[in-house]
Amino acid sequence: MFGQPEDVEGECNAHLYIGDDFGDGIATVRCHLPKGHDGQHQEKFYRGEDPVVITWMKDERYKDENGEVWDDGDDFDDEDEDITSTSSSE
Repeated sequence: MFGQPEDVEGECNAHLYIGDDFGDGIATVRCHLPKGHDGQHQEKFYRGEDPVVITWMKDERYKDENGEVWDDGDDFDDEDEDITSTSSSE
């Protein structure tokens, strides 16, 4: 699978972005818990027969001033881009 994971209706879909140990890739972890759940976000999967559970607190998806999640499809390619700026040059 390439690119960010698809959102699943009825699930939280919060993201956690982590880098690999060699620094040449980024992985996206997606919360599979029900939308509006209490507590930490969680993704659970199996590696062979062994369960792997990842938990985290903050949804790292970008949000607008109304709290709506947006994704420009750019997977961290613009390291110097200031995503917090609200001014525009005309």
